[in-house]
Amino acid sequence: AMGPARAGHRCPTRLGAAGLGLAALAILGPAVLAGCSGSEQGATVASAVPVAVAVVEPAAAPATAAPVMTAAPVETTPATPPPTVPIDAAAMLVQSLDAVAGGYHFRTSVTVAGVEVLVSEGDRVGNGTRLTIWTGGTSLSYLIASAGAWVVPDGGEWQALDTPPATTDPLAALRVPTAVSGTSYDGVAATIVASVPAAALGVPSDGTAEVQITVNGPTLQQVRYSATIDGRTADVTTVFGPIVDPSPVVAPI
Repeated sequence: AMGPARAGHRCPTRLGAAGLGLAALAILGPAVLAGCSGSEQGATVASAVPVAVAVVEPAAAPATAAPVMTAAPVETTPATPPPTVPIDAAAMLVQSLDAVAGGYHFRTSVTVAGVEVLVSEGDRVGNGTRLTIWTGGTSLSYLIASAGAWVVPDGGEWQALDTPPATTDPLAALRVPTAVSGTSYDGVAATIVASVPAAALGVPSDGTAEVQITVNGPTLQQVRYSATIDGRTADVTTVFGPIVDPSPVVAPI
């Protein structure tokens, strides 16, 4: 019997992000954009389509203009934001990460110049992850388990990856930030900013990324940050929730 097909490294806008780390696939999507040529990122408009524009003469003014009533200006006072309360941002961050240590559902959106270029959604269950990526008009589904990793294109068959993803827990980077600060108005819901090395997020850069984390008590709600790859700024937003498919992540073949 023939063994399972093996998948190599491909650009996700063609047939896959096979072999890229999960930090690039699931939560930290900008790394998917690295290493792909411009033609693979989307067609370039070669010529503009001419559009006929009708020139309309302005209407003649009436012989006698009606009096214009001007309302007296209304003075308004800018609303004063509620006062913030002191929080232990580092402790709140650790608490939120501990709460999802057993697993979570995620949906990641990556936008470049205001255009959504990649969406990934899936579940992390224990030490395994299942997710689907949509980009370039195609989709790819992945299974990453301790025994290996597999990919299947839309309408295709599962293939084992030659090179397993580098990591299956991209949130690990947030456990060792170089700096943490936070803002809260009630001591429960908070916006936390964690500074982490960009490379720890799967971004090919020696710089530091400022990650904005939204928590509500112990609940991790959202992670957001921006990264520059090949001169393009990618904005990444991931929303977290309860696991949708709690079944163990096992080999599909």
